[in-house]
Amino acid sequence: MSSRKKRSPEEQARREKIRELLQSSGVSSMEDIQNLFKETIAEFMENGLDAEPDEELGYSKYD
Repeated sequence: MSSRKKRSPEEQARREKIRELLQSSGVSSMEDIQNLFKETIAEFMENGLDAEPDEELGYSKYD
């Protein structure tokens, strides 16, 4: 029996995309991973904060 747990096709696809991102981003150290993580979190926060008023008001700030 394998020590790895069985992953769903969706999880396998997600993990493959993460591998591709790491390779294309030139990640070669822990510091690179930390910087990529910070950029990713900042992007999620920015998108979330931009979307919040749209949902509350029913229109975007650019309308």
